[in-house]
Amino acid sequence: MTAAMRIATLVILALVAAACSSASTGSSPAASGPATTSTIGGTSPSTQAVQYYPVWVDFPAPGQAWGLFWEQYSAQGCAMVVARQGSPGVFASPVAFGKFTCGNYMGVSEVASDGQGDVFAYGPELFVSHDAGRTFERDLQPGAILAVSAVGLSIWMLEAHCPPNASQVVSAPCPLALYTSNDGGRTFALDAHLPPAPVRAGDVSHGPGLRNNWLQRPSAGVGYVFIPPFFGSQAGVSSPNAEGVYRSADGGASWTQSSIGGCANAFDAEGSVNPQGQVMVICAGGPTAGFQPKAAFVSPDGGATWKTGFNCLSLSSTCMNEPLNNGYLGLVVFVSTTTAFAGGGRSQLLVSHDQGASWSLVPGVGYNGDTYSGAFFGSLGYVFGDDGSVSQGYIWTTTDLGASWDRVPVQVVSG
Repeated sequence: MTAAMRIATLVILALVAAACSSASTGSSPAASGPATTSTIGGTSPSTQAVQYYPVWVDFPAPGQAWGLFWEQYSAQGCAMVVARQGSPGVFASPVAFGKFTCGNYMGVSEVASDGQGDVFAYGPELFVSHDAGRTFERDLQPGAILAVSAVGLSIWMLEAHCPPNASQVVSAPCPLALYTSNDGGRTFALDAHLPPAPVRAGDVSHGPGLRNNWLQRPSAGVGYVFIPPFFGSQAGVSSPNAEGVYRSADGGASWTQSSIGGCANAFDAEGSVNPQGQVMVICAGGPTAGFQPKAAFVSPDGGATWKTGFNCLSLSSTCMNEPLNNGYLGLVVFVSTTTAFAGGGRSQLLVSHDQGASWSLVPGVGYNGDTYSGAFFGSLGYVFGDDGSVSQGYIWTTTDLGASWDRVPVQVVSG
């Protein structure tokens, strides 16, 4: 996602967050052993009352959640923090790592877990725990980590290798590399079969916390890589510059690819795969003042063909009052053959019951705030966001596929 997406998180990062390092150096992951690591764990000195600010929540399984926070423990002292949910909304035994001076940028923006003791805080840097979050180590990588996906002990990691001058050239191409692991991320091997799929440096520099669906895996052997469009491409033309969708059904041994021509003139896009193997992609135009025109596309066959549902990228007069266009794109969850949810920065949660053709607001979920991450397990679903305050996050839970929702505040407790 782009800089305008997930505005509240940007505020968090700009005010007090993130890592003060430039691009990491080190070796690419290899099957023979783990990449170079350095330990940066420990507990922050408590010179004042510690304050925690939520950034991201990952829901790896029903009843489970891992939260990424930043903490301010002194006037200039900040650190990244990961904690595991104990009771609903309560994250216990926080572990601080990657200390930085408040006001700098955080080194990570998302967290993922395989549910078996392996936890990954990433984007663009990478910190790894193999002891259920008790300690974290910095895993030095040559590029920026865009996504980590865990299905059991099968871990896939998507990395962008940008040229040295990429930070000054937004349109500079950054080649992608996909690494796979079958041992919980202790060792990785390069997947040499993924077709060349460079992305813009401008999309990489903003980190995966601003674009959460680079990589999605419905199962250990099936994976999708979603490549954002190059803004300003020729509209209606199916080309590598449009939204690209890459799919593997054999654990990365081979890939098919398609592009969505209707997204070619978009600014950004997000994708999601439902349990039935259908794919939804929502594309978005240039954001402005809490408004962003969007279009939704659905593939019934794993990305081979696409049909248009909602389409307001052209901003015709009939589009100005469409609920989906309010707020910035950041969250898409396709949960059944008909139902999908969408949200993002400055966006209340929205729902569609007709494969994305029409959208309506979900009462109370992210009202006047933001909706960042979400996951569904059948009719059970979770959404993490806020109601306008970046210092107070909430988790909304539904047990009836979104017909009703309960809300609990996110809080961090020691012990």
